[in-house]
Order: sequence, then structure tokens, then C-alpha cells
Amino acid sequence: MNQIPKSNKKILKITIGTILTLVLLFTLIYQLGYRINLSESYPRGIYKSIPKKTIDYGDFVMFCPKNSPLMQEALKRQYILRGQCRGGYYPLLKKVVALQGDNVEIKEYVYINGEKQKKSKLYKKDPKGNLLPKSKENNISIKKGYMFLLSDYHELSFDSRYIGAVEINRTISLMKPYYLF
Repeated sequence: MNQIPKSNKKILKITIGTILTLVLLFTLIYQLGYRINLSESYPRGIYKSIPKKTIDYGDFVMFCPKNSPLMQEALKRQYILRGQCRGGYYPLLKKVVALQGDNVEIKEYVYINGEKQKKSKLYKKDPKGNLLPKSKENNISIKKGYMFLLSDYHELSFDSRYIGAVEINRTISLMKPYYLF
């Protein structure tokens, strides 16, 4: 029977101990409400879940998109990351720009109640030349239980311009930037 040299046993113990410590540390951080944003829609970094009972304009929401052929194609094209949401998506982080009763017009840019939104240009193609999906409606009145989400940070964000209004009950948590890198 082959014996593992003492020096290798020590390295193995240190490696396993380090891995277990990191897993416990990340589990604790996750339990405290911290999440890492790796998408380009908002600055990469750590965001903190904040307690709040209602969603309001300007809130950052982390949500799981509805599993659909559109979202599967977005995953395949790498508009979104793989993750733990149903359908295999990583939760998306977007800003709430419209709620119940608001009127959204999608033209060359997005207008909320007649006001043009920052960095809301509607692109026909992605940087690789793929056609982007078009919203089924160009004039949307946001219904109860829905929200319209955009990124005012990254103009090429895959958001409600392309996927439409999102059900509020898809929200995992409200987030605020904690540490950006």
C-alpha cells in the first residue's frame, strides 16, 4: 500500500481546511444578505439585500426572470449568466423605472410617462450582429403586480426593453451597492 508523504499530507490538510473555511465564510456572507453582481448592467461588486416591504421607483431589484424560450436564447447568447433561478439563470439586477399605472413607450428610446429615460436606446442587434427581440407592445400601461426595469448604467443591458414588464413577485430582494470593484 502506498503511503502519502508527510509533507503532502500537511499540504492536503491545509488545502481542505482553506476550502472549508472559504465555503463557511461565503455561506455566512450569503446568509447576511450580500450578493455579488457579475453582470455588466451595473457596476460589478457586492450588493446588500435591504429590508423593505414595497418596491418603489429607483429601487434596485434582484429577480429571477421567467423561464421562457426568450430567456433561454439570452442565456445561450450570454446576455445573462448561468445561476440558480428556474431555467438556469443567474438573478438579474435592474432598476425600477415604472410601476402600476405608468405609461411606457418603446420607440428608439424608452419613455416613461412621456419622459425619455437615460441610456435606454432600443438596439435592433447585439454587438455580434444577432437580432435582439422586440417588445410585443410599443405602448404599455403597467398593470398591477408588474414593474418595468432598466439599467441606466449600461446601455446594452438586457432588460424590460427586450423582455417586457416583470412580475413583482419574481423579486428575490431589494439591493443597494455595498462595495464596487
